[in-house]
Amino acid sequence: MIWWIFPAAVGFFGVVLALTGLARFGKLKVFSGGFRVLGGGLVVAVAALFSMVGMNLQTYSRLTHERPVAIVDLDYVEPQVYSASVLLDGEDVPKTYELRGDEIEFKARIIKWTPWANILGYDAIYRLDRMAGQYNSIEEDLEKPRTVYPLRLNDGLDAFGLVQQRGGWLKAVDAYYGSGTYVPMVPGASYEIIMTQNGLISRPANDPARQGLRNWRPPASEVLDVTVQTARTPE
Repeated sequence: MIWWIFPAAVGFFGVVLALTGLARFGKLKVFSGGFRVLGGGLVVAVAALFSMVGMNLQTYSRLTHERPVAIVDLDYVEPQVYSASVLLDGEDVPKTYELRGDEIEFKARIIKWTPWANILGYDAIYRLDRMAGQYNSIEEDLEKPRTVYPLRLNDGLDAFGLVQQRGGWLKAVDAYYGSGTYVPMVPGASYEIIMTQNGLISRPANDPARQGLRNWRPPASEVLDVTVQTARTPE
């Protein structure tokens, strides 16, 4: 049940009670009218208190709400090559992909609502965009073959385009942006990809994944020699 139904019903009862009390004043029934007005006001005050408590709890629960969007199981194939079994939210059968690199990365497009929209029950919405393998070394990432896979087909209504065009009317959209998360690929690791109100995060789902995260180190500092050529227009 939506959180505000109970305080709304209590408040409605209090208003009705107060109005019947005012009607009795019109009939010169001062005592019973005053009693009903006082009782109705008290009931409305209690409903307002319930509303504030409920709104506070709702704000916390909505802004910390999390939704699993994918489960990934990794199997070692050869050095810097893994087989990834990916089960997306809403699907029954996982799909298998070959990924090259040292890390697995997910990217999504996100629409984040304002806090008052969160309170009303609107969670941040997302569209998974792609999954890719990436190398721990920047130099390898530039030179070695990469594997990138789309995760969603852009079918039907483009909600993101619609929000860009019309979302400002209601002032309900706080931001729309891209978000990503990546974790190390290790043999036998399983990760849960989770959508929060702010973006994607990853959590280990078994011991190999937890051990892989404990041993994960940033790449050593690399200085790349990049030559930039400036095009000249003919005189």
